[in-house]
Amino acid sequence: MLHYRIKNMHASGGDASQVQLPYQDDTTNSQYINDVTDEGAIQTPGVQHIGFKLHTEEFLLPMSLVREIIMLTTITFVPKATFLVEGIIALRGEIMPVLNLRRFLKFERGKAASTTRVIILQCEYGGFGVIVDDITEFVRLQQTEVESIPQNFFPAEYKILAGVSRVGDRIRGIIDINKVVDEMTADLQKEQEDEETSSPEH
Repeated sequence: MLHYRIKNMHASGGDASQVQLPYQDDTTNSQYINDVTDEGAIQTPGVQHIGFKLHTEEFLLPMSLVREIIMLTTITFVPKATFLVEGIIALRGEIMPVLNLRRFLKFERGKAASTTRVIILQCEYGGFGVIVDDITEFVRLQQTEVESIPQNFFPAEYKILAGVSRVGDRIRGIIDINKVVDEMTADLQKEQEDEETSSPEH
């Protein structure tokens, strides 16, 4: 198997140093997170999202899908993998794919920097990572701050957006992880269907 290395940007060494996430309440009500103040923890409305940059654009992801954030680490190339997959990593014994959304959004190829991170997410197939250029902020969004997008006015690549957030003059796309996973697995499902169609009947 062909291997290559993306420069490890962890300042103190190690392959997958974890970046601490902000405090989160363990409540089952996803409409609230804890906002810690000097007076203690108080509940405030809103769904927590993480902001990140790809190329010159900023996007958001729901924090409920985020397992952890790690420094960029060694990525192993996988021959014939779908174009979204940059490669695979080993994270505490778990092998998982790492996606490069720059390719899907047709952004120019980026270079690793000190701000580059891998956001580890969870889906029905297991864990996987997404390479981002920078983590920008953690933000709470209320329902009135999330709007649907006019699909006819966006390139086809932007179909992975669930909507956009608008806070003042600041507009950011919200990534729909289910749509990303669908894109990632579409080729595999097609190959499986082709194999089943071409296999001789017994």
